[in-house]
Amino acid sequence: MDHLISKFNSFQFLMLALIGFSITSCSTTKIEFPISDIAPAADASATIKQDDNNNYEINLTAKYLASPDRLNPPKDAYVVWAKTSQNGVKNLGQLVTKSSSKASLQTVSSFRPVQLFVTAENAADVEWPSRHEIFRTEIFNLD
Repeated sequence: MDHLISKFNSFQFLMLALIGFSITSCSTTKIEFPISDIAPAADASATIKQDDNNNYEINLTAKYLASPDRLNPPKDAYVVWAKTSQNGVKNLGQLVTKSSSKASLQTVSSFRPVQLFVTAENAADVEWPSRHEIFRTEIFNLD
């Protein structure tokens, strides 16, 4: 009987270890953007989480970021970009203003990001970033 209890306890331990691993492997990484020279009052951060399908859920929020039409020269959109580990630079989408003091982007990418940055653009659907960069994170590791 003690032998069966010992096997059951080993099984329970193994199951708890696997559950613990799966919880930690789906952890959320928070990334802070440094203060921008172009928009020093703005405060931006992002969270990245790998989902069960090995995609990356990216949520970026910027507070106190002036409308892009107030820049010099004026622009039409802020675009969020990801530098990826294997596929170069990808346009993740437009940073959408939700209120006068907050803008955000929530998206999913199949590409593993290693750096995020935001540019001011004449259109949101551009394929390559312009030189009008607002923010850029340091290179990060999601492991």
